Amino acid sequence: MPVLEQTVIFFLIMLIGLYARKKGMLTKENQSQISAIVVNIAYPAIILSGVLSDDVHIQGGEILTAFLTSIALLILALILGYATAILMGFDKSLRGVIQVLTVFTNIGFMGVPMIDNIYGKSALIYMSVFLIPFNLLFYSFAIKTIKHESLNPFAGFNFKDLLNNGMIACFLAVIIYLSGIKVPYVLGSTIHLLGNMTAPLAMLLIGSFLSDINLKSLFLEPKIVLYTLIKMLVIPLIIINILGIYIKDNLLLAVCMAALATPCGNVIALLTSMYNKEAYPVAVKTITLSTIFSIITMPIAFYLGEIR
Repeated sequence: MPVLEQTVIFFLIMLIGLYARKKGMLTKENQSQISAIVVNIAYPAIILSGVLSDDVHIQGGEILTAFLTSIALLILALILGYATAILMGFDKSLRGVIQVLTVFTNIGFMGVPMIDNIYGKSALIYMSVFLIPFNLLFYSFAIKTIKHESLNPFAGFNFKDLLNNGMIACFLAVIIYLSGIKVPYVLGSTIHLLGNMTAPLAMLLIGSFLSDINLKSLFLEPKIVLYTLIKMLVIPLIIINILGIYIKDNLLLAVCMAALATPCGNVIALLTSMYNKEAYPVAVKTITLSTIFSIITMPIAFYLGEIR
């Protein structure tokens, strides 16, 4: 099963990252610098590389379908995330953070390279389209929710927040694809090589991050363990089954599943440490557990979701 093979590969690289941290090759100091390289160089490059391949053959109507599907997915994830927080009895002060953890996954570090490695460059144009509303919602909703500010996604929204390399790469990918612009071989090859760094660097970093957590204590909080399993398996399968009623494109459903079934986004821990100290322990534990569980839950989610 390709997804199982890919998660095992990711897990092995995480272990190497953990080893590198123990040996001092990766440190808290250089983690932030390597993260900056992944987020600002490698990740945008892998997004752009998806439209520089000759085997990409997706029509304009399919791109519109992908965009509308991504919006439907985000709405469903928002609803189910908040409903889960209420049904599981999380304190009101934590419900918004639980919702954010449900919706905003580690799509950049794990979802994009996994889709690229398994399904090829054709799937990356779908991913590029998906990431546009994903980032719009993140910068207009997630940060304000963590801060306990307005739940209105458009309150205080600032387009300057979207001027980051990842978002610019998404827009450029769509423009290049729709316009048919031919990128010179030297530039295209450079972008491909930079994009190929994404998966190994990201997995090394995730393995390094795990060394900061007391792994044994994670399994002593049943509510967080149960929520993590629901977030990683139950919610993705519910949403994929709903979307599958209308969407028959296996490639698009695979991108949707990758967006839903990847672990919670690492950046949420950083944001809670800055803006919501009460939610920080829950965020860190959930992110770590979801990363560990993903080795098993992602292949199961793809299998039960009947995504080839």
